[in-house]
Amino acid sequence: MTTTDSHSADAPPRSAGSAPLRVVTASRREDRDPPEPWESPASEADLAELSTRRFERLPHRPASLAEVPPGALDDLRRDVGDLDLEQLFVIPRSSRTIGAARADWVLTPTEVIAVGSEAIGVWIDDAGGPRVRAVLPLTGVVAVLDRSVLLHGRLELVGPEPSIVVRYNTVGRPELRELLLPVRTSSQPAATALPEGLGQDPATLPHKWMALLRSTDVLPAGPDRLVIAAGDPWNIRPQLHDGVAVLSSRELLVATDPTSDAQLAHYGVDLLAVARSRVRAIGGGGDTLVVTVADLPRDVEIRVAAHPALVAETISLLGPLVGAA
Repeated sequence: MTTTDSHSADAPPRSAGSAPLRVVTASRREDRDPPEPWESPASEADLAELSTRRFERLPHRPASLAEVPPGALDDLRRDVGDLDLEQLFVIPRSSRTIGAARADWVLTPTEVIAVGSEAIGVWIDDAGGPRVRAVLPLTGVVAVLDRSVLLHGRLELVGPEPSIVVRYNTVGRPELRELLLPVRTSSQPAATALPEGLGQDPATLPHKWMALLRSTDVLPAGPDRLVIAAGDPWNIRPQLHDGVAVLSSRELLVATDPTSDAQLAHYGVDLLAVARSRVRAIGGGGDTLVVTVADLPRDVEIRVAAHPALVAETISLLGPLVGAA
């Protein structure tokens, strides 16, 4: 697997004796997602009880304080800063599978995500330990990786090790992505403008991708110049992990179909968003796109499953541009 060797002017310098790359793999949809320390084995009774309340436990932006677990807002304000209700996202207690067997289910306590003006925090309803389990300055977020694993959304905020990982029902995905817009717009636009006339014309792409390129998923700060690489979205036969990669004044964004089965319908879009000023290199090969991102004390290599045509065009079209940031 080869990578380009482009460097951003705003990225932390890489010293000759720097630590080895940290690798973050965006696993394919069929991969299992291991349990976290705060998750516990789910019994048959737990699963039965949760199934009776499945429409009461969808993740959401709370409309009133009554929808926020007691103590969560006060705890988060202490660690994250001043917060209002519209800066919260509540993920009710739920179950998820970590394997193929019926016994391979775990319970995830209620969680609350808060995005403040300078930091993001995650609160967990765990009486046995600290309730605010993670806090990360917005400037410390190296990448936002939001994808589907089986039936669940898996949000990974890549920063100082370990990453912040949150699982959620994808019914709440639009609201969660809206909540995260301040995280993505916290980075400054690149000083060097992108060239005109390069890449795909959005109007020529199938409707799904044309609509995505006009949405806040791609334009978190409003209208922007885009250079667009595409895989094979015009093919009427489903293509695994097909999609687009986009370079804007602010970000590198990779958007792909999440399903691992070409016979299944493709619902939703997996996203990887990285500040353009942090991208050191774009490379890869075959069905794996590799984005090397500047961070301290060591850079991060993010590996994303993608259609080979998307990998090839992203490397050839966008790779030479990341050094112009």
